[in-house]
Amino acid sequence: MKMKIPRIRKKVIIAFAVGLVILFLALGIYFHVVPGPGNIAHIFAPKVTATPAQPVADAGSLLNASLESPLIADFLASPGYPSNLSVQFFDMSRGDPTAWLWDFGDNTTAVDQDPVHEYAQTGIYNVTLTVTRGDGARKTMTAYDVLDTRKDTESPVLIDSLRQGMVKKGSFLSFVSADSTSSVTVNGISTQLPAGSVVKIRADSDTTGTITLRHGNILGCSLADATLFVNGTQVSMGSFGDCVVPSVRNYHANLTFAIVPTTGEVRQVLINGSKILAGPGNSYIVVTEDTMDAANDLTVVALPGYYEGMVTRFSISSALIAGFTASPPRGDPPLNVSFTDLSAGLPVTWSWDFGDGTGSSEQDPVHLYTSPGTYAVSLTVKSSDQTDTATTEDAVIVTPPRVVANFSARPLTGPEPLTVRFSDQSTGSPWAWNWTFQETSSNLTFYNTATSPFAVSTDQNPTITFTDVGTYNVWLTVNNIYGSSDMIKTGYIVVTSPYNISNNDIVVNTGKPGYLEKDSSIQFVVSNTPASITLNGTYRELPKGAIVRMVADSDQQGDITIDSNRILKFDFPDMAVYVNGELLDVGEIDSIYIPSMDRFQTGLTYYFPPNAAPTYEAINGYRVLSDLDNAWIRIYSLGMNEQGSLSLISGNSTYIEGAENQTVQDWILQ
Repeated sequence: MKMKIPRIRKKVIIAFAVGLVILFLALGIYFHVVPGPGNIAHIFAPKVTATPAQPVADAGSLLNASLESPLIADFLASPGYPSNLSVQFFDMSRGDPTAWLWDFGDNTTAVDQDPVHEYAQTGIYNVTLTVTRGDGARKTMTAYDVLDTRKDTESPVLIDSLRQGMVKKGSFLSFVSADSTSSVTVNGISTQLPAGSVVKIRADSDTTGTITLRHGNILGCSLADATLFVNGTQVSMGSFGDCVVPSVRNYHANLTFAIVPTTGEVRQVLINGSKILAGPGNSYIVVTEDTMDAANDLTVVALPGYYEGMVTRFSISSALIAGFTASPPRGDPPLNVSFTDLSAGLPVTWSWDFGDGTGSSEQDPVHLYTSPGTYAVSLTVKSSDQTDTATTEDAVIVTPPRVVANFSARPLTGPEPLTVRFSDQSTGSPWAWNWTFQETSSNLTFYNTATSPFAVSTDQNPTITFTDVGTYNVWLTVNNIYGSSDMIKTGYIVVTSPYNISNNDIVVNTGKPGYLEKDSSIQFVVSNTPASITLNGTYRELPKGAIVRMVADSDQQGDITIDSNRILKFDFPDMAVYVNGELLDVGEIDSIYIPSMDRFQTGLTYYFPPNAAPTYEAINGYRVLSDLDNAWIRIYSLGMNEQGSLSLISGNSTYIEGAENQTVQDWILQ
């Protein structure tokens, strides 16, 4: 029997079924189980399509968001402010922290950004700072012994060297700027430091530069590679050109300065006033300043290496440096060359590469070169913990003996009759010499030692006496089996009337005491750097182009060494030194180094009082005095000779070699 459903019930069932479908679709769309109405048509679309895939929800926005800067916890602790048991903490964290938690190491904490904490008693306290950012990131830093209970003894140290120095990586200066006019220049851009700014300057590598601190003022901080932090934020990094910080507080310097090992000169190293090291050496010198006393003056110069200040630690250790010489370095094949090890630092093994495919393990080998060529030679030395290699590209040159003419003579000028000794300096093993001597204005007659009437010679090293006043050209031709070579020096010999000489080479050697006369002076312009002078124990650099004048304030004894236009010594106890017309100081010149100068002017007068003693005096090679005399001798305008050299050693005896404008001898008969 079939049951019939009433029509009205069918309508209810259909309506109920449609409602269920609509409810199912709505729930599916809401929970992403089925696609929405707009996507129904895509249900059966192909899975691969030319349109790019779309991000799910807002995932794409996260990929495009900028990354947060790294969170770094950092702070500066300055003990003794405002009392001996208090510490001022300055937050220097980076990465935009929003919360700070300080653990002061004495069971107390704080949440201020820059707290001041007072300890109840002395002790060693380690402080931890935890910083938190808004996104939940957290970082921690701990500083040890914030009351600075260390008892490192500070020692005054002076290092004066011609070597390269460096400020070691990680060294820093930190302080609070107490003056609104303070500024720091980085990469040519000046940054103002408002009063109260927390400043940190950190060397980012072993860097060159200068640092000068005087009476709490940072007068200079020029570093090649450093970073500037202001109030915990990195402001700039690169080359520091200059610092102008008239006043600081909460100062802290943690600097390590090193003089690199080379065979260059160490003028002096003074520790607590005692000389520890001087002269050539290969030591590695390291000093460390770790101080919170801004009153400690400080001078650091990287090149030439110079350091003057109070340090807590210092060390001097030897270094291994390879070095050698080759003798002779040039010659005809076959050429036997002797190599001499000049390495510093006590090596224990030697490995030579002679550049021709051969080598040796001897310390001082001898090697035979059989073929012409230019040879690079290397020496590698080793000690227990160090290795070093020295290479000279053109250490040995083996060439066919090409002859090259050259010569010298002495003296080059003087009153007639003038006897001149000529020295052949030709290379290439010549076997024949032809000399010609010619007066520049007319054919005057003069004679050589063989009394020949001709102004010629075939001797290798002839001696010629010029009897006529004039200026002479000298011509040398040399020959060997490979050919010939000529050398002509025009106006080379100058013969003057007796004693009518404007500038004369002079040599004096006497047992008499001598004196540089009061108001004597020299003046010159510094034409190259590094140049420096140490006056009354204070080291000063002299810039290129500086006009320097040194004047004797009294009659005094001392030493002068000028070599090839370089002033290496001007050691007198009572001198006034002017730079660009301004008085630098008056007193003792301890050391001086002028690598090159021009516009040299001399007003030096040197005298010997009457005193019976052996005296040798020669002007332009012509002997004026000899044996025992008691003359009063005064030399005016004492200066450099043609080679740019002047040597003066005075005391109970005197030696002079240089040039002078005029010499006066007042004879006192016994």
